[in-house]
Amino acid sequence: RRRIITGVQRQAANVRERKRMFSLNEAFDELRRKVPTFAYEKRLSRIETLRLAIVYISFMMDLLE
Repeated sequence: RRRIITGVQRQAANVRERKRMFSLNEAFDELRRKVPTFAYEKRLSRIETLRLAIVYISFMMDLLE
């Protein structure tokens, strides 16, 4: 059985998705500010940011041991 989606429901879903993406982008921007990078580097992609964060956290954990 197929669900019929009204225009209002679609608009509401679009608004929710935009808010979700905005929140996600803000979180990645904050993470980018926390991990050390060189000033001349291009803006890191999401996957690059996550990989760098993993390496950075591992490095900091090694320092604490």
